[in-house]
Amino acid sequence: MSAVEILVGRSWLASSRGPGCPRVPESSTLRVRGFDENELVRLGAFEFRAGASGQIDLRLRECRELFGHLGFVEVTRELGQSAGEFEIVPDKTSEDDYLALRSALESTWSGLIFDPDGVSRLRGQTPHPEELWRAIEKPVRDIASEPRSVLARGEGVRRLEAVRRPWELTASVLSASAFSARQASVDLGGGDLGGGDLGGGDLGGGDSVSGTSSTDSGIETPRAGRSSVLVRKADIPENALVAETLRRLAVYARRHPQGREVATRANRALREHPFASCRPIHGGIDAARVRTIHDPRYRQVDKVLRVLDRPEAHATEGPGEARLGVKGMIRLYEYWVFLQVLLACRQKYGPPIDHGFDVLCTRTVSGPVRLEIPQEATVGFAGGVCVGFEPRINSSGRGWCSLENVPHPDKRAAQTLITPDVVVLREGPTPSAVVFDAKYVGRHWVETEAAKIHARYSRIRLHGKPVVRHVLAAHPHAGIDCLWAGYGSVPMIPGEPADLSKLLP
Repeated sequence: MSAVEILVGRSWLASSRGPGCPRVPESSTLRVRGFDENELVRLGAFEFRAGASGQIDLRLRECRELFGHLGFVEVTRELGQSAGEFEIVPDKTSEDDYLALRSALESTWSGLIFDPDGVSRLRGQTPHPEELWRAIEKPVRDIASEPRSVLARGEGVRRLEAVRRPWELTASVLSASAFSARQASVDLGGGDLGGGDLGGGDLGGGDSVSGTSSTDSGIETPRAGRSSVLVRKADIPENALVAETLRRLAVYARRHPQGREVATRANRALREHPFASCRPIHGGIDAARVRTIHDPRYRQVDKVLRVLDRPEAHATEGPGEARLGVKGMIRLYEYWVFLQVLLACRQKYGPPIDHGFDVLCTRTVSGPVRLEIPQEATVGFAGGVCVGFEPRINSSGRGWCSLENVPHPDKRAAQTLITPDVVVLREGPTPSAVVFDAKYVGRHWVETEAAKIHARYSRIRLHGKPVVRHVLAAHPHAGIDCLWAGYGSVPMIPGEPADLSKLLP
């Protein structure tokens, strides 16, 4: 078996373990060779198929499974043999900047939602795998014993006299019935055609030759044919949602030092009915959730799936905290940008009104506050200023703050619904707004992304009046600070102050 190698720069390096393993920049093309043709290979928690040359080529920027991941990735061959690992390292920001982002995000968040006499440190880690398994163990067991299902057409057998619906009557059923009738005619005619010894069991019996089956009483039953029948089908979105939760919990548990037992239990449940036959969810998880609203068993499982959907739960591989990669790097930067805009607004407009910054957190059952920014989280300030995180703005004007999106005249850029990362809206006789969109991209992509978001988010109006002053791409690079007519880019670098006061409406 050939050694597995990874291309770094212009050199092929053997996959190994520890600090000396190959380091691949996050924006590059990952090339791994040394596999058999068409071999199924696991990179971290995800499966890929080697090509005809035994090589895997993945553009990390476009690879859904590894996009945004930083950290170590295990390489496992088809028979479960470990082939070492490699490390995806940041090239859009330095590793020091990445650590600064996590630290600054935590301190900024804490400063906004806790009063001076309150707790100064947050609970940001995800629950122990055992805690998540206990939450779904009984619901999964109850669902497995009595899953939701639907009636659907399936393949089965029918005798002619058992047919009750037009679509059950098939050519196979008619053929089997005719065969049985002919055989009965032969049997009634005596032994001349069947021939005593020759027509009986010496040549294989009634089942294979005559198409009838004999019972102990000597009565023969007609032959059955293939037909469409009504069957109970359990491969439905609700059960697929449970299967998806078990899969994600197994991956999550394998990464935890004490999670091996939970991973084994989750995988064992996946192999049982009805989850083993469930295909990936079609129409998205949200569509499946709608179907589980009235069943508490499925709702409880969905709660755990939502926990596993959190960015910090998407780290792939690594046996310890220091080795965890972060799938949610891009999400963390979006959070960071939103918090920086809130700080700038507080400095310009004064403290928030109404519920203040409470919208940025949720209090857990056990008491500690968990930092979480839901979609359309809105913080109000004096003077009719609202700051929204990922507000939904549609073309009907019935979305966030009654803003209306006017689709672009170019159909390639037209959208009826937009969700920019951050919108600062100042209402009044002459309303105005500024849009910030977080772009965790390489330096050479900043201008391109700024032009794209200008076409996407500049056509917003309130009560028929255009309101957008600027559409700004927030990025983590120093020295790129351009403000064109109506759009531009602004550096927002973790650990460094961002001057946004002149940009706010």
